Amino acid sequence: MHLIAIQGLRGGCGTTSIVAGLTSALAILHQPVLAIDLCPSNILSLHFGLPFDEPPAWTTRELHNPAQEIVAFRHQERVSVLPFGRHATQGYDPLRAVDLLEHALRQLTPSSGTFVLLNIPPYLNLLSHLDQRPDIHWLHVLVTDPACHILLNYQLRDHHPLPRNHHWLINRLQPSLKLSHDLLELWRLALGQLLVPCVIHEDEAVREALARKQLLGESAPHCLAMRDFLALASWCIKTVERS
Repeated sequence: MHLIAIQGLRGGCGTTSIVAGLTSALAILHQPVLAIDLCPSNILSLHFGLPFDEPPAWTTRELHNPAQEIVAFRHQERVSVLPFGRHATQGYDPLRAVDLLEHALRQLTPSSGTFVLLNIPPYLNLLSHLDQRPDIHWLHVLVTDPACHILLNYQLRDHHPLPRNHHWLINRLQPSLKLSHDLLELWRLALGQLLVPCVIHEDEAVREALARKQLLGESAPHCLAMRDFLALASWCIKTVERS
């Protein structure tokens, strides 16, 4: 399997929409996909038409007794999703789901060619936990604003040289804005080949797809963002083939 961990550099970067859009694009390109939600907000499941109050299953089991079978929801022939589930109690620790992730992958047994996309909230530091896997690739999601620029510079300072299995993706780009254009040029210089060569443009169709509880390829297959996601999916396929 091809494991891709997708995480925003901060909250509000649109990571969940990236996971949903990339899932849709990979399926259009005839790639099997399993999307796994590690975010307690449980928004990812809505992109797949699941009810918001779908009760949790795999994220609430006891670690010492994980006997209950883990079952993902089949959305299309090549697409499945494992939602986080809606928890009744507040303050749930999502690290429980992280501890159960390996068990979930063993039970679901994705085929060798399946893209497994992990939706990771920005406050979870899973680098040491997941970087032990030889098949992991990271997509860090940026938006072109000063906050992301500051956080990116912290990362560049703290991790030198940059790991080769980590890449940065720009989401919601508005090229007509001068600040967006300037930050894009700065990040190209700072990240080089680690900056994904395609971007996801700002597109109202992404929000409309969530409102319809559909994947973007179903809701607006010919929109600008869908073309961007198809380019991203092609890049992902080539990247995992080279690794």
